[in-house]
Amino acid sequence: MTDKTAMLRLAKALLASASARWIVLLLASAALVATAVRSYREIDSELTAVALLRREAVARLSAATLAEKFGRVVDVAVSLATRVRFRELVAAGKWAEAIEIMSAVPRDLPHIERLFLTDAGGTLQADVPALPGVRGTSFAFREWYQGVSAGWRPYVSPTYIRTAEPRLRVFAVAVPVRDAAGSVAGILVLQIEIARLLEWIEAVDVGANGFLYIVDSKGRTAFHSKYPSRQEFTDLSKAPAAEKLRQGRHGVEIAFDPVEGEDSIVAFAAVPGYGWGVVVQQPTRFSSALEARDEQLQRLLTAYVLILALGAAAILLALRIAAGRRRAEDDRRMKVELERRVAERTAQLDAANKELEAFSYSVSHDLRAPLRAIDGFSQMLVEDFAGPLGGEGARRLDVIRDNSRRMGQLIDALLDFARLGKKPLAFSAIDMTALAREVYRELRAVQPEGEAEFDLAALPTGWGDSALLRQVLANLLSNALKYAGKDRVQRIEVSGRADGAENVYCVKDNGVGFNMAYYDKLFGVFQRLHTEKEFSGTGVGLAIVQRVVARHGGRVWAESAPDRGASFYFSLPQAAGGGAAPPASTGGLK
Repeated sequence: MTDKTAMLRLAKALLASASARWIVLLLASAALVATAVRSYREIDSELTAVALLRREAVARLSAATLAEKFGRVVDVAVSLATRVRFRELVAAGKWAEAIEIMSAVPRDLPHIERLFLTDAGGTLQADVPALPGVRGTSFAFREWYQGVSAGWRPYVSPTYIRTAEPRLRVFAVAVPVRDAAGSVAGILVLQIEIARLLEWIEAVDVGANGFLYIVDSKGRTAFHSKYPSRQEFTDLSKAPAAEKLRQGRHGVEIAFDPVEGEDSIVAFAAVPGYGWGVVVQQPTRFSSALEARDEQLQRLLTAYVLILALGAAAILLALRIAAGRRRAEDDRRMKVELERRVAERTAQLDAANKELEAFSYSVSHDLRAPLRAIDGFSQMLVEDFAGPLGGEGARRLDVIRDNSRRMGQLIDALLDFARLGKKPLAFSAIDMTALAREVYRELRAVQPEGEAEFDLAALPTGWGDSALLRQVLANLLSNALKYAGKDRVQRIEVSGRADGAENVYCVKDNGVGFNMAYYDKLFGVFQRLHTEKEFSGTGVGLAIVQRVVARHGGRVWAESAPDRGASFYFSLPQAAGGGAAPPASTGGLK
């Protein structure tokens, strides 16, 4: 009986010990899971906010642009209605003479489809361009009349389909015309073709398969970029976004669009002061930002699962080691075995800890991705300012970004060169002809003013660091364009020749030149031979040229005379095997 009792006690102790271990493991696992879930939700929320931020910025920028457009039209209407002679003619009832003053307005401002004068009761008295059969017609039923007559202040109406052919979608800007005593003598109405006023929307980047639409003060679609030719109105007054717009709010959300039949990113912003609003929408399945968010969350979830598994394994291992030590006190033989197992498990734990540290570092690195995403979306916000500038403005911004990225690469190379000094250059064979042509075209893209003739001869193949030699050509060609005379056609010649063990390249222009008496200052840092008022610049371009060429083992010199242009030369040692020029000339570029 004694042996059986001891066995029962031992079994109960082991069971209790096992139960305690599992309770500790479950509690620790629950804590890890709770922490991971909370962290996952917070990161999900942050990444979603970043993904949606750009759409809201586009909506708010578009709303601000539309408010500015409305403001300009209202200013034009007020300016026309307050002309002294015009007011006198309206007050005297000389409608035809008054409208004649406005005859050139539709031609000078194409988005103004027509304008007309009514008396204070809303009866049309004169119009430009004149339409047959409309004079004497009362338009008191129109929204614009009810709006302007409510307080006799300038009023921007909702959209409507005009009565005359062609049946265009328009809105009206109505302004009271007052006589010398301040009484309302008539109403000047500018009828604006909504499609013309909103042509700038075509340049707004709304993302893949995205679209933008304008909601007027009645909650109807005034314009829809996806259906620009649709004439019928869609009443959105009961839609959540339209209700928020009427409250003057802005925001962004992910919601199901019953019209498109799918989940979409919906960003909205009110047009302050006019009761209109802008909605930018993109199906979620086409959002690269949300796709990137999902990929990051998937990696994060995988990392959390692995961390949880490793943490649980570590806890379980620690509990087993403790239990083994307790059992070793009761049994010498088991102690030896347990010590062996403890040593084995300890080694495994050390290895697991090292793997966990490495993995934690990797996860930490991956978690920096949201910061990089924020930086990327900030750059995208900068890009979005190209919308109001039109196609040419967007193209120039693209050129600026391309050159900025190239500048970043070059600055990094220059900083590395300046810091390390002995850092070897990335030497390679360079097609100097193609490089000069590419650099010139990039410069002309951002400096298109004035005529320029560009004569590029076949150049010997260069040997050096491509990024730094690109900067050399960019500085010399930029100076040639910048210092050209204002009253002459710019002419730039780029030539080269092999001269013994080196290749000599020349950039020649017919610009203002300089006095050779100041030659010693030419290649100094921040040394300028012309004032900032005459020609812009920092005075470091030629200093960079000299340093880069000297780093390549070459030399730089120049020849010039005032108002007779300048020739800048630089030489580069030839690579092993020479640097013969290409067989054919590229000809001149204009």
